Amino acid sequence: MKRGVRRGGRVVVAAALGSAALTLGALAPAVLGSDGAGAGAAGAATFAGRVVLPQAVPPVPAGSTQDGSPPAGQVLDLDVVLAGQDPAGLAAAVAAVSTPGSPDYRHYLTAAQYAVQYGPTAADVAQVSAALRGEGLTVGTPEPGSTLLPVSGTAAVVSSALGTPLESVQAPGGSAPAIVNTASPQVPSSLAGVITGVVGLDGLLREHDMLEQGHPSGAASEGPESTPSTQSPSAGAAAGTGTGAPQACADAQGQAFGGTYTSSELASLFGLNQLFAQGRTGIGQTIAIVEFEQYASSDFAAFQACYGLSNPIRNVLVDGGPGGPSQGAGEAALDTELAAVNAPSASLVVYEAPNGSDAQAFDLFNRIASDDGAQVVTTSWGVCEANMSPTDRQTENGIFERMAIQGQTVIAASGDDGSEDCLPTNGSTQLAVDDPGSQPDVVSAGGTSLPSGSVSSQTVWNDCIVGGGTQQDCALEVNKGAGGGGYSIQWPANPGQPAATGLDTDPCGLGSCRAVPDFSYPSDPTAGGVAAYWNGGWTAFGGTSAAAPSNAGLFSDTNQGCFNVLGRVGPALYAAHQANSSTFTDITQGNNDFTDSHGGLFGAAPGFDAASGLGTPVDQNLALALQGADGCPSVAAVSPDTGPVTGGGAITIDGGGFGNATSVTFGSAGGGRIVSQTATAITVVPPNAAYAQCVDVTVGNSQGVSAQSSADRYGFGGDLNCGDGYRFVASDGGVFDFGDAGFHGSTGGTHLNAPVVGMADTPSTNGYWLVASDGGIFNYGDAGFFGSMGARHLNKPVVGMAAAPGGGGYWLVASDGGIFSFGNAPFFGSTGSIHLNEPIVGMAATPDGRGYWLVASDGGIFAYGDAQFYGSTGSLRLNSPVVGMAAGPGGTGYWLVAADGGIFSYGSVQFYGSAGSLHLNQPVVGMATGPKSGGYWLVAADGGVFSYGNALFYGSTGSITLNKPIVGMSST
Repeated sequence: MKRGVRRGGRVVVAAALGSAALTLGALAPAVLGSDGAGAGAAGAATFAGRVVLPQAVPPVPAGSTQDGSPPAGQVLDLDVVLAGQDPAGLAAAVAAVSTPGSPDYRHYLTAAQYAVQYGPTAADVAQVSAALRGEGLTVGTPEPGSTLLPVSGTAAVVSSALGTPLESVQAPGGSAPAIVNTASPQVPSSLAGVITGVVGLDGLLREHDMLEQGHPSGAASEGPESTPSTQSPSAGAAAGTGTGAPQACADAQGQAFGGTYTSSELASLFGLNQLFAQGRTGIGQTIAIVEFEQYASSDFAAFQACYGLSNPIRNVLVDGGPGGPSQGAGEAALDTELAAVNAPSASLVVYEAPNGSDAQAFDLFNRIASDDGAQVVTTSWGVCEANMSPTDRQTENGIFERMAIQGQTVIAASGDDGSEDCLPTNGSTQLAVDDPGSQPDVVSAGGTSLPSGSVSSQTVWNDCIVGGGTQQDCALEVNKGAGGGGYSIQWPANPGQPAATGLDTDPCGLGSCRAVPDFSYPSDPTAGGVAAYWNGGWTAFGGTSAAAPSNAGLFSDTNQGCFNVLGRVGPALYAAHQANSSTFTDITQGNNDFTDSHGGLFGAAPGFDAASGLGTPVDQNLALALQGADGCPSVAAVSPDTGPVTGGGAITIDGGGFGNATSVTFGSAGGGRIVSQTATAITVVPPNAAYAQCVDVTVGNSQGVSAQSSADRYGFGGDLNCGDGYRFVASDGGVFDFGDAGFHGSTGGTHLNAPVVGMADTPSTNGYWLVASDGGIFNYGDAGFFGSMGARHLNKPVVGMAAAPGGGGYWLVASDGGIFSFGNAPFFGSTGSIHLNEPIVGMAATPDGRGYWLVASDGGIFAYGDAQFYGSTGSLRLNSPVVGMAAGPGGTGYWLVAADGGIFSYGSVQFYGSAGSLHLNQPVVGMATGPKSGGYWLVAADGGVFSYGNALFYGSTGSITLNKPIVGMSST
C-alpha cells in the first residue's frame, strides 16, 4: 500500500483497530474463522495422513470485510517452503563469514556451492513435487538452490490440497479484495520436516514504499537553505570534489532550494567525493534494485544525461512484473537514479515484481539470491514486521541468509512512520519496525533532517516536531513522515550491536533485541530532500527511500576491486564505529515518536540509539575502515590495449586504488615498469613477451591484487579480442563467426542429405566440425576427419557432438542416447538400449576426455566415464524443454539451457543469468561457455545472442534474414 494513497484523503482506521499486539515473539491478530483463541487452532480439522504445519493464519486488520470464499476457479500462485539442508549449519556459517576476526570472515560461497551444501536435495524436491502433483497442484521449477518450490492451482484445488478454507477479504481502504487462508495449512505426513510452510496465502501483505515528495519542479518554497558549507564533514575527512565526481546540470541545480540538495552536493557533504577522487566509483560492481512498480527509461536517461552518467541498466521481471503506470509513482525512479549517481561505474539490475502477496516479494528476493550477480542489493519497500506471520519472517530470513553466505550486501530503508511502522497499513500506533530492515542479515538505513549545509546540523527526521521541539498532530497528512526505528519482536541483536543510549524500551532487555536503524542519512523532503527526475521533470523527494540506494552506492564504491566484498556488513559497521568514532557523525537531537504516543520513543542521544543508529556515515572514513587505505585496486581500462610482442611503449591503465600501487603484472609475461601514477591512473611500460598472447593486466597494492575482468586485457602482438569470440551454425551448414572466432568454411552452398544439427571446435579454435542428423561430418580449418555415420543406418537421428580434448577425435550422440566414437575418443557407455522418458538433445565432454554427459529434453542427465552426476531437472516440470548443455571448468559442474533461455546450474558452476523471463522472438537452441568458464552465451534460432558473466557480446544475426535457422554454437 502506498504512502501517497494512505495520506491522500482516505480515512485511516483508528489506532485501536491494530491487527497485532507488540509482544516479543507473539502476535495477537484478528483471526478469521475462529473465536480468536489462536491462529494455530483456527478453522479446519486435521485429515488422516496429514500433518498441520506450524503456520499461523495471516493477521487481518479489524474492520475488514469478509466476502466469503473466493471463486473456485480463481488461480493462486504459491510457494511451498522446503527446509533445505542443515539450517543450523547455515546460520553458523553466516555468522562466521560476517564477524570480523573470525577465521572464515568474508570467505563466501558461490551460488552453486550454497545449493550443494544448504539447498534442498534433488530427492526432496522430487518427493515434494510428486506429492503435490498428486494433490492436483501444478508444480513449477525452483530457482537453482532455492528453498521455494513454486506451485499453483485453483482456489478449490489449493483449499483441498492444503486442507485450509480460503476467505476473500476487503481490508479497510484496500484497493482490491485479498485471499487469505483461515486455518493452518496441512501437508501429507510423508512430507513432515521437509516442508516448513506455504507462502502466498496472505494476499493482505503488500509492500509499501518509503517515498515522500517535496516541492515539484519550478515550485517556490520557503525553508532552510541548502547551500553546502565548506567545513569538513567530520574530523579527518575534508569535503572535496574529485575529477571523477558526477556534477549536477543546471536544471538539477535549479531544483536545489527549500531544503533540497543535488546528489553532487550530498556527495561533497558526506565525503563520497573523496572516494570518487581515488577512482572508487563502483567499477566491476552490480547493484540489484528491488521494485514493485515500473519506471520510465526516459526519466532515467534524462537523469544520466544531467550528471554525465553511463551506468548500464537492465530489468528482470519476476512473476510477470508489476502493473500500474509506466512511470511508476516515483519510487523506482528515485532508487535507480540515486544508485547510479552514487556509484557511477556500477551496473544496475532492476528486479520488478507484482505487489499482490507475500509470495511475490519473496520470489523477487529469491531470484536475486539465485542469480547471485549483484554484490549489493537495495530496497526502499517494506512491510510492518508486526503484520507478518512468523512463517513469513523465517522464510524471508532464509533467503537473506543465502545472500549473506554468498557475500551479497542488502540495505533497506527503515520506514517513514517513525517508531510506529504499522500506521500506514492498519492505523495502529503500536511500537513497530519495518521489515526487511529489521532482518539480521540486512542493513537498515534511517532518516535525518539536514536543515543547513552542514552535517553537524542534522537531527532525527520527524515532520511532526516543529521549532522548539513542539509536537504537532500531523502524522496523517500527505508527505509527512519520520525516520523509522525501534526494536524487532522477532530477532535478537546482531553481533557487536551497541546497547542504545537515551530513551530505550528494548523488549528483550538492554541491547538484546535487534535495533534499527543501523545508521541514517538525510531523508526529510523539506530539509534534506534530493532532486530526482520523474514523470518528465525534476522533483524533490525524501523519505528513507533516499537513504537506501544512496548508501548502496557507497557500499559498491567501497567494494570496488576487492576479492572479498562487504557481504553482511552490519557487524563490520559496529566494529568500525567502535574502533574509530569518526566513521559516523553522531546524531544527538530529536526523536521518531511520529504520533506522540510513546513519550518520545525513540530519542537520539550520544552514541548508538534506536532513532538514528550509529549516525550518518562519513563516507571516506567508513570506506577506509571497511576496506582500507586507497581500497583494493581495480582496472577499468587499458589504453592502448595492444602492442608488439617486445619493445612496446608506455600504456595507461585507468581505474582506482592506484595511489599506493606497487606492481603491474601482465599475466605470464611478467611485471611492467611503472613510470608514473596517481590514484586513478598508472603509466607503465609492458614487459617483453615470449610470444603473441593475450593477458590480464593486474595491479597490486597493500590491500591486494585487482580482480581479473574483460576490461584489463592486453594483447601482445595486436590481438584485439584476445582470442574471445563465438561462432554458430545453421541447419544448412552456414557458419557465422564473431569476435576472434575465424571463418574456416561451411556447407552453406552445398546440397546436404540431412540438416546440420551441431558443431564442435578444435582445441586451437582454428578449426571446427559440423555434424548432420544422419551422422555426416564436415571438417574445416585444422579439424581432422576421423569418420562418420553418414553412410550407415541409424535407429534415431544424431542430435549433437563433442570433441576430444586433444583434437584427435569426437563423439556423436543420437536422440536415443546412442554414442558413436571416432579417432581417439573412447566409448564409455550410452543409453541406446534404455527406454528414455524424453529424447537426448545434446552432450558435453569432461576436460580430460575420459567421460561425457548426455542431456535429455526433460533435463535428465546421464553420466559416463569420469563424468560425475551433479543434478538434473529430470523430475521437475519445465516451462520449456532443455535444448543443450555446457561443461564447467575441471569437469566439476555443468549448465543446462532450455528453449526459453532458462539456465540450470549444477556442481561448482555459477549461475550468471538467463533469458527465462524475457520475451524471445525465437527459441534458444544452444549455449557455449565464456572465457575461463566465467560466463556463457546463449544463441536463439534466429541467431540472437544473449551474453552473461564475463562472456562479451560480439554480434549476432538476430536482425538478419537467414536461409535456415541456427542450430548450435561454439566459443573460442
